[in-house]
Amino acid sequence: MKKTCFFSLLALLGTALAEQVTILGINDMHANIDGMPQLATCVKQERLADPGLLLLAAGDNRTGNPYVDNGNRPGIPMVTLMNHIGFDLSTFGNHEFDSGPAALRDYVNAAEFEFVCANIFTTDTQGINVKPYKIFERNGVRIGVLGLVQTGDNGLPDAHPDKCQGLQFASPFDTAACYKHLRAHCDVLIILTHLGFEDDIKLARMFPEADAIVGGHSHTRVEKGHIENGVLITQSENKLKYLTRLTFDVEDGKVVSKKSELLPLTGLESDEATAELVEKTKSLPFFKRQLTTVKRNITRRESLGCMMADALCVRAVTDIAIVNYGGVRLDDFPAGPLTVADVYRMDPFGNAIIRTTMTGKELIALLESIPGSDHHGAPCVSGMTYKAIKPAAELKPMRITEAKLADGTPIDPAARYTVAYNSYIASTTSAPPANPGIAIDSDGAECLIRFLEKQKEVDYEGVSRIEVQIQD
Repeated sequence: MKKTCFFSLLALLGTALAEQVTILGINDMHANIDGMPQLATCVKQERLADPGLLLLAAGDNRTGNPYVDNGNRPGIPMVTLMNHIGFDLSTFGNHEFDSGPAALRDYVNAAEFEFVCANIFTTDTQGINVKPYKIFERNGVRIGVLGLVQTGDNGLPDAHPDKCQGLQFASPFDTAACYKHLRAHCDVLIILTHLGFEDDIKLARMFPEADAIVGGHSHTRVEKGHIENGVLITQSENKLKYLTRLTFDVEDGKVVSKKSELLPLTGLESDEATAELVEKTKSLPFFKRQLTTVKRNITRRESLGCMMADALCVRAVTDIAIVNYGGVRLDDFPAGPLTVADVYRMDPFGNAIIRTTMTGKELIALLESIPGSDHHGAPCVSGMTYKAIKPAAELKPMRITEAKLADGTPIDPAARYTVAYNSYIASTTSAPPANPGIAIDSDGAECLIRFLEKQKEVDYEGVSRIEVQIQD
């Protein structure tokens, strides 16, 4: 009996020596300020259970709401709300770069939390205060967080290249390999990434020293966490639908167990103080002006893209206009009023519009060079129609098999056409026309505002000008 009690006491002492660490992770909030009051409520509830928890953001905090993206200080309203809720740390997503280095500096400096990103390199003169990693201590437990952002084939994050001028980036994978020494300095090691779920899996395979990856970019909902090579990988979809809670049990400086779960945010009561701050952010009358009325629900992103392309065609006075699929930021739109704010939700980027002349051959090459953001993400057009074959592999180029003007006349490879498209396409295409063209005096959103305010009603439901066959 005494021996049993002795071993029971040892077990209790062992349990007492264990510390539990809580991490809350969220990604791709995309300036969904209307969801911030629910996030605040959830975080408050979680802090009651563990006042020492860490709240982390895996990037793309901004871009997606006109009140955040298109005011005098882009991104700052979102940072203000994050300060209010009490974020501890964030990494950069590709959309953190949407307004250029100067705006990024203001965005970082306005934060009462720090940013970590190991594979970005800035100069002292740029004043962008970012560290590769940060080590926290909670109840004697050292928690290290390393930040990484994705880079594309051009070596830059998926943002307008012009907005990354003066900034340098390295491969997130090559960079991660240089920070394995952090393991010796941390009891819990987190990699806070904006790479996408598949690349997080790749990272876990090469970095088993990490305890967890709190990821973003691909908008993946990871219900209970995914274990890869012993590394717990999490992601909480996007736009504040969920918050991820990660729990680690630590004994003698080592993680002995770990788990994660999604906490639904939709339907929670709004935190009153946060809701008041949101309403203050949305008080600008400029964004509330109604431009037109949408006759029927628009149920496809391509149809909205056709409307945006029509606006470019009219404003630039061209035969043809092109809008990249990823530049259309809404998937659908309800019948009813369409406001200035709605335009900036569709096109928050402020890209310049280029007007140029090119041959039919150059036009086809340009269209084929524009990658889509998903399997059906072919460029939207005005003034023409086309058919294409597109590989199933994401971001692989399509091949156009038929192209006609709006009146049904086939595109002549030797004929010349006036064409309008945005500066993102101009900067990223692998097949630029010989004539680079010139920028007109309106960006994409301004073109759309001018186009819509002249029409009492618009009806784009079912409008489709492309036919894409997906091939394995």
